[in-house]
Amino acid sequence: MLTPLVGPGAELDDEAIERYSRQLFLPGFGVDGQRRLRNARVLVVGAGGLGAPALLGLASAGVGVLGIVDSDRVELGNLQRQFAHRLRDVGKRKTRSASRAVRALNPGVVVREHPVRLTSANASGILAEYDLVIDGSDNFATRYLVADTAEQLGLPSVWGSVLRFEGQLSVFWGAHGARYRDLYPDAPRGAPSCGTAGVFGPLCAVIGAQMAAEAIKLITGTGRVLLGRVGVFDALHGEWRGFALEGASEASAETRPVGIVTASALRHELAEADGNPTLVDVRESGEPGGIAGAVRVPLSALQAGSVAALDGEIVVYCARGIRSGPAAELLRRAGHARVRTLAGGLAAWEASAPRRPEGLA
Repeated sequence: MLTPLVGPGAELDDEAIERYSRQLFLPGFGVDGQRRLRNARVLVVGAGGLGAPALLGLASAGVGVLGIVDSDRVELGNLQRQFAHRLRDVGKRKTRSASRAVRALNPGVVVREHPVRLTSANASGILAEYDLVIDGSDNFATRYLVADTAEQLGLPSVWGSVLRFEGQLSVFWGAHGARYRDLYPDAPRGAPSCGTAGVFGPLCAVIGAQMAAEAIKLITGTGRVLLGRVGVFDALHGEWRGFALEGASEASAETRPVGIVTASALRHELAEADGNPTLVDVRESGEPGGIAGAVRVPLSALQAGSVAALDGEIVVYCARGIRSGPAAELLRRAGHARVRTLAGGLAAWEASAPRRPEGLA
């Protein structure tokens, strides 16, 4: 049973009981859970594609204090996916626009605006005012800063990311599970951004709402949170999948059947003399390129029951990390105990390639 992060707040009045009645009926939630939400302080970093729906979800649920960190202003191109903002908000600070949306939805929520860019100089001071942080930022530098600062302060951090049609989320909490740096030891080189690769608007609402759900579960001690696990949603095909994250202190070999390895970590492993994993390329036969030495076993063949004779530890990869999860699970069910997937697939592998110094052929 998850220990609630926050103690109960004041008793609920009649208006609160009516407003939150559907939550109060939930098994294991009740009045106690609602009072904990009222007493909670949650910081949301970024009021954009992920932060906006997370804020609205937390406000609707009755979180007592919501902090918003964002230095940007609303742009017309934000409105496709950043659902807390309106056309009239273009040109205004996102913190002001988002706080207005929160107050309109639930006037009982206290909103604290932090219209600044989070830096190493101010991160500790801001995060220390809250019980947990939701990281909806859109760049690796801020994600590392949030994760490291939260770990230093002993705060749980709910993280999410979206690109094109795929979203990911997890919960990091120092000694209680894996860290963000276990998922991304190094920032992927050449990683595309939403500004250049695009993002499916409804996907932001799905991942942002689920980030709010993870925060609510942490606050109230309800259910099982994504500590040491990564949830992945493929909006194009309507599929959820999840992976245990290597490095999770609470995960044993039995509860961690499928792990994730980053491209940089895999390159390091392959450079070692001994113990190289077997690489399995689950793309179809007509797809070009690949990692040298990999065995091609298409996902369609695995689904048809054709499982190759593979030895030792296996790392599965596809083009962008979408098909590798189902393929890894099929291999695990076929009796392969040590199976991992390559985060981001072949695209991440190619982006992680060492760059030649300028001037060399």
